[in-house]
Amino acid sequence: LSGRISLNLASLGYCYALAGKRAEALAIIKELEERHARGEATGLQLATVYAGLGDKDHAFPWLEKDFQQHTSGLLWVTWWLAFEDLRADPRYADLVHRMGLQ
Repeated sequence: LSGRISLNLASLGYCYALAGKRAEALAIIKELEERHARGEATGLQLATVYAGLGDKDHAFPWLEKDFQQHTSGLLWVTWWLAFEDLRADPRYADLVHRMGLQ
């Protein structure tokens, strides 16, 4: 994962989370939040790291922000493995329904 583009950071943060490196994952979240404030990262990228941490309550608001902003990358939520654990949550079904995909 060379380069510090936001997509790479999200993937790295997700891997840190799965490896139990919580502090490193949270540091990635902080950087992605700063990038998001500048329009350089998406809510989906932040939600990816939160999903890796098993933190659904922080993942869903970021997905909702992308929905409200009509972020095209939000479609990834329907197939990306990182979101598998979120799919059993009623908030996921609601989001996908509002996206017109269910």
